Amino acid sequence: MNEERLLTSMEDLATKCNETPEHGVTRISWTKADLKAHLWLEKEFSRLGIPVWTDGAGNVHALYKGKTKEPRLIIGSHLDTVRNGGKYDGTYGVLSALEVLRTFKEERFQPDRNIEFIAFAEEEGSNFGTTCLGSKLITGVVAPEKLKELKNEETNAWQMLEDFGMHPENLINEQIKAEEVFAFLEVHVEQGKILEQKKYAIGIVTAISGMLLHKVVYKGHSDHAASKMEGRKDPLVCFVECHQAIQKAYQDQLLPEGTSFTVGKISCYPGIGNVVPNECIFSFDVRHFEVPLLAEAWEKCKKIILDIAAKNGIEAEITPLSASGGVKMAKIAQEAFKESAEKLGYDYIELTSGPAHDAAPMANVVPAGLLFVPSKDGISHSPDEYTEPEDLIKGTKVFEEAIRKLATIE
Repeated sequence: MNEERLLTSMEDLATKCNETPEHGVTRISWTKADLKAHLWLEKEFSRLGIPVWTDGAGNVHALYKGKTKEPRLIIGSHLDTVRNGGKYDGTYGVLSALEVLRTFKEERFQPDRNIEFIAFAEEEGSNFGTTCLGSKLITGVVAPEKLKELKNEETNAWQMLEDFGMHPENLINEQIKAEEVFAFLEVHVEQGKILEQKKYAIGIVTAISGMLLHKVVYKGHSDHAASKMEGRKDPLVCFVECHQAIQKAYQDQLLPEGTSFTVGKISCYPGIGNVVPNECIFSFDVRHFEVPLLAEAWEKCKKIILDIAAKNGIEAEITPLSASGGVKMAKIAQEAFKESAEKLGYDYIELTSGPAHDAAPMANVVPAGLLFVPSKDGISHSPDEYTEPEDLIKGTKVFEEAIRKLATIE
């Protein structure tokens, strides 16, 4: 591999395909910055003579042809970022996969299996709150028609894709057929501190945590800020009680061990300083590695949300936004990563992933593997996100070697 080219490509996407170059990286799916990234990738693959296309969800594909028609290997990660995020999350995996194919082309290496590259769209869920949407659509986890039900304040996902020049009606014929795929491999920055703290450059993921994300709306009654406190139906007060009650349930070990929950977004309507709000809207993310325990944790949290509302005479509305993870990584992929790291002389550690990744929806239909490299101080989704160049290079080398192994029929 060309180490300098990999690192330069990271800088290129961060500077040329970014809405907020002075404040981290903002490349939301189906925007001008995203389109620039698509064109950048298309140009790179065109130089290599590798066919490239975009599906109805805005996922960018390329195909490096092998010698046989045996089930293909798929590699890649996501192209989008959160607003004011970092330049490594997702992008590293996309460019690592690109660098592997560049290297194969320069070496004139033709694998036995076809290798398909995918740069997934809308992994972060920035537009509609549904994470890993690009990979969920092409694996059938989310039906294309559901795009019409995913809405923000301005539009729905189907319309947004059409406005971006995509054809979501084609997705039904673009879904992955499990029997045609041998495995999927992804490399990603850890977004945690384990590798850094334990001083390992390589992490081999064994499982991805399950995640459920909901939007909760508490509906009360607006009034002037000078109104008496008695008799108010303030939904924000209801939210505060709810959050404290769920936190106490966790502390009292009433939720399954290993549960984590997060309110990452909250807003009030009408959002005026001298008006008692009539709505409090917040996100509720709950996670667990075991799917049955995740369901149990959510049901207990849901009961608290509804009970607090009833106690305060407040209406509660709960809308599911996203479900991901709760999957184990394939042994065949884990072994390929281990053998590759050992061959290159890199120490590695096995670990689990709390964040969801495109490897999770992919694992629902094909054997999937996920490789991690360290994140400095565990920081991600921030302009301060950072991984040492040496670790980026090591991760790509292990990724490349594993791809060679799995693309070769013994």
